[in-house]
Amino acid sequence: MLRATKYDGAEHWVQPFRVLADDGNLLVTEYRARTPIFTSRGEFRSPYNSRVYFWRDRWFNVFRLSRPGCALALWYCNVTTPPTLTGGELTYVDLDLDVCVRPNGCIELLDEDEFEAHQRKYDYPDDVIRAAEDAAREVAELARRRQFPFALG
Repeated sequence: MLRATKYDGAEHWVQPFRVLADDGNLLVTEYRARTPIFTSRGEFRSPYNSRVYFWRDRWFNVFRLSRPGCALALWYCNVTTPPTLTGGELTYVDLDLDVCVRPNGCIELLDEDEFEAHQRKYDYPDDVIRAAEDAAREVAELARRRQFPFALG
């Protein structure tokens, strides 16, 4: 089970997943389209099949999204604390910033306003703010260079 919280510990996102690979740092998971995802706003069913990359030493994860039977639609990157995996449950804190990467090379930083508002609401420490901003830049740079996991094909 994947469990994302907000900085105050409130549940933000819960969904099942299947582990495909785990080398001790990089954990690769997947879930199928229409699988129930439970969010702070209610149940959601994504139209996308997802392959998800979690690094235990990075402040982001990458969801590779494609509609069933179709080519890659996009990569959605969440800026988060590094995840922990305990007893089959993967947990992290969602830090609001997101990066959307399209196959045509378009890279868009999302939710900067939410990130700024939550810095005040949750009193993010300076080191968390810096790590989140650095992570957004790092994942965007990986995408610009088409480095793993942003390679097409």
